[in-house]
Amino acid sequence: MKHSDPGRQLVTSWDYIRDSFQPDDRLAVVIKNQQKNQLTQRIATAENLASPKYQAWLRYENAQGGDIYISMNPLKPDARGRTKNDIAAVRHLYLDLDRYALQSLMAICEDTRVPNLSYVLNTSDGKYQVVWRMTDGDPDRAERLQRAMAIEYAADRAATDVTRVLRIPGFRNHKYSPPYQVTAEKISAVPYSIKDFRIPYEAGIHPIAEAIERRLKKHPGSGQASQSERDWAEALRRLERGDHPSIVQMWLAQSRPDKHNPNYYAALTVRKALAEIERRREGLSLDF
Repeated sequence: MKHSDPGRQLVTSWDYIRDSFQPDDRLAVVIKNQQKNQLTQRIATAENLASPKYQAWLRYENAQGGDIYISMNPLKPDARGRTKNDIAAVRHLYLDLDRYALQSLMAICEDTRVPNLSYVLNTSDGKYQVVWRMTDGDPDRAERLQRAMAIEYAADRAATDVTRVLRIPGFRNHKYSPPYQVTAEKISAVPYSIKDFRIPYEAGIHPIAEAIERRLKKHPGSGQASQSERDWAEALRRLERGDHPSIVQMWLAQSRPDKHNPNYYAALTVRKALAEIERRREGLSLDF
């Protein structure tokens, strides 16, 4: 995996905040307590949020059943809410990996079109959030890129807005019993620009599965399908019948030793098949 690094380390909540933001960045911290049916939002600077006093208050709220979230992009000086117009700068890109989290994480790590991850957060058993630190970025472009990556890596498409709040390490996730300790692993300290991401994000760009299906519909008598198309169809069939994605990926990698990198080819094919299955379940209609 291109992101493997023996120097990776777990980080604390305060180090995570200090590393991810400028001291004077204004951030929203959200505390959601499902037991008490309470939702609290406060706005404070990153320096204040990382201070021992504020951290002690967050730990207290977390111990009382509150889930702790923080905005991933800072707010304007006069902002009192957390709308898109309130965003002062794009400090991060991120994805929420849920349904096929491990497979999605593997695909991101092996894809040379995106830079090394900054952080991987383990938010619950088998679920992750991945974060890239950014030096710049227009909010509209950032959202389009995040939506494209969510499709590409079968991530949560609803968690792609620049106003998103995410969990931070060092606190327990109370959606589960017993509560799950959220951890973060630092992968890279290098901040990125949007130009470092080579995933197409302009309107009209859709997964390769759409192109294959459309070409076959337009040219039903154009000849034999390619081996890659047959691989795609068989992977889709196996996944739809309930085979585990890791088993399908292993089968495909063993079936295509002719590929330069069979494991990457298999991971890419399975990931796109999973995204197609999700699209069909949601009833989305994509067109070129």
